[in-house]
Amino acid sequence: MILGTAGCRLPGMVQFEQLLRDKGYRLTNQRRVIVGELEKVRHLSAEELHDRVKGDHPELGLSTVYRTLDLMHELGVVRKEDFGEGYARYELETERVHHHARCKSCGKVIEFNEELMEYLALQVEHETGFVSEGYEITLHGHCSECVAAKAS
Repeated sequence: MILGTAGCRLPGMVQFEQLLRDKGYRLTNQRRVIVGELEKVRHLSAEELHDRVKGDHPELGLSTVYRTLDLMHELGVVRKEDFGEGYARYELETERVHHHARCKSCGKVIEFNEELMEYLALQVEHETGFVSEGYEITLHGHCSECVAAKAS
C-alpha cells in the first residue's frame, strides 16, 4: 500500500501511475523499478537501491535514482529518513504508524509500533498547546546481535 499526497492510499502501481499523471508526470520504467524495489525492501539509501537494481536495469543511473526519490518524496509517496548516518534512507509511505531503532554498530534498522509513543505526543500537545502534524521517534543504540557479539 502506498500513500500519496494528502494521505490518499495507493494500493498498487495503477494508483501510483494515476497520482503521477494527476501531477503532470508519467510512469517511466525507472520509476516503476524503484517503486517495485521499495515495495520489497524498506530503509534503503539511494546507493543501496541503485546497487540492488543495476544488474537487471543497467540503464538506471544513480542520478536517476536520486531524482526519482526526490520526486516521490515531494509527492508524498516516499518517506525520507535520517538515522544520523550522513545520508538519507527511503521507504514507501504507509498508513501504518511506526518508529525506528537503529543499531550504531551494524546499521540495522528495526521498526516498532508503540502506543506509549503516541501517548507521549498527545501529552506534549496537551501540556504545551503545540499541535503536531505527525511524529517519528528514532532510538539509537545496539541490536541484540551486536550486544551478544560484544559479550562474547
